[in-house]
Amino acid sequence: MDELLAAGAVRTIAALRSGAVSPAELLDAVEARIAETEPRLHAMTAVCLDRARRRRAGHDGPLAGLPVTVKDVVDVEGVPTTFGSEPYRGHVPRRSDRLVTRIEAAGGVIVGKTNLPEFSAGADTVSPVGGRTRNPADPSVSCGASSGGAAVCVAAHQAWLAHGADTAGSIRIPAAFCGVVGVRPTPGLVTTDRDDDPSGLEVHGPLARTAADAALFLRVLASQDLPSPEPGARLRIAFSPDLGAAARVEDEVAAACAGAVADLLRLGHQVEEAAPPVRGVHEACLILLGRRAVALHAERVERHGTALGPALRAEVSAGLAIPADRVASALRRRAELRAAMQTFFGRFDVLVTPVFGVGPWPVPDGVSPYPDEPYLSRGAAAWPLTTLAPMAGCPAVAVPCGIAGGLPVGLQLLGAPHSDLRLLRLAADLETAGPDPAAATAGPATREGRRS
Repeated sequence: MDELLAAGAVRTIAALRSGAVSPAELLDAVEARIAETEPRLHAMTAVCLDRARRRRAGHDGPLAGLPVTVKDVVDVEGVPTTFGSEPYRGHVPRRSDRLVTRIEAAGGVIVGKTNLPEFSAGADTVSPVGGRTRNPADPSVSCGASSGGAAVCVAAHQAWLAHGADTAGSIRIPAAFCGVVGVRPTPGLVTTDRDDDPSGLEVHGPLARTAADAALFLRVLASQDLPSPEPGARLRIAFSPDLGAAARVEDEVAAACAGAVADLLRLGHQVEEAAPPVRGVHEACLILLGRRAVALHAERVERHGTALGPALRAEVSAGLAIPADRVASALRRRAELRAAMQTFFGRFDVLVTPVFGVGPWPVPDGVSPYPDEPYLSRGAAAWPLTTLAPMAGCPAVAVPCGIAGGLPVGLQLLGAPHSDLRLLRLAADLETAGPDPAAATAGPATREGRRS
């Protein structure tokens, strides 16, 4: 069964279609894997294998009975939706979100809900509902946030595909830290019943072990058709190691990403060092995130008070202190960036950067969803790499590109709106040019965790 669990989604679906393996056999394998790994990884807030067995699909649809997970922010009928928050522990929806309906109509079998920091507030995945999610590569370091549970369940072979949500890096950072592929799609491409983000920054997308698997799941999640890229096209690629010194990037991370860029050249793509004008963009994003927290959670904080965690309450408090003129200025900066990016992507097909400029940090003792200093400041200085895509309104793909300090490093590919599949094709090219992408996702490490 280990070989079955290690196979990619595309290959496993082919085995389902041929009858070489049945959906019931896959569920048995997943159940055993979750029982083995979940006590130390805490990737899930709920496991729903009984429901999965009652509703398992046949060989129809693009997923053909493949087990998948969804982040604990969308409703699955009969399974708690907690948002990682204690006051919502008993909330059990009576109907599924339309995103879940699309997954199940495509033959996907939902086996669990994945962990997140409370209402996605924080840089580490820890919640009162799911506990602290551990990185399979090294349980002493962060798996990122807020879709950390999704990245871990894919990396640890608990499921082949996972749904996540990304506001300012919440899919891409966990994907990079855990050595899997993560996609922040074009805004509006993947819709849910909770498309109520007033900032327009949040999107939903897939995490997978390979680019081909991610492309397959993105087509299922999308509420509209995706244009296919031109096969074999040689692309004009801009590479920026740090967005023109706007983000902190440590030497080992930079070296791993530079090696992947060398692979792009070897594959025949044109590469030029260039960066879009990002001055003030990250600061503007932080302002919009603050006001977003107020719009989504101020009433919740007033209602539940200290039953909610300090991270969410602090986000709302900080957002309330932002004056209206700063919000207006942030919105203007976003509009200016989007106009500039339209020009930039007229000149280049893809912008390549590190996903994050620092590697996974040691997780703190206790339940804080933020790292201790100096790691908090280092991470904050690297964050502009992932706030660019939501401010620009463009898709971005995180793909494993190497190792730094014994831990995975991710390369970020950004493109014009609706170039999602082009980015994933380029990610697939990188996988074939470099090490086996499955090597970084062989499941939980057996060595003792390392703190440094």
